[in-house]
Amino acid sequence: MVLLYLWYIITFVQECFSYGTAYRLTKRNGDNGVSLFGWMIALTFASMVPGLGIYLWYKYKEE
Repeated sequence: MVLLYLWYIITFVQECFSYGTAYRLTKRNGDNGVSLFGWMIALTFASMVPGLGIYLWYKYKEE
């Protein structure tokens, strides 16, 4: 049960990071709403994998 709660917390934190990452990727590739929506969906699914959302945030933070 503790692992489930920990997974929920990590997923929530990664979803918060995914908003900024999606915005950065949208600004870099195509500055429109469709691109932002697509990146948000992709990064929301990526945030369900522990560690992947934080890795993507750190990777694109430097750009």
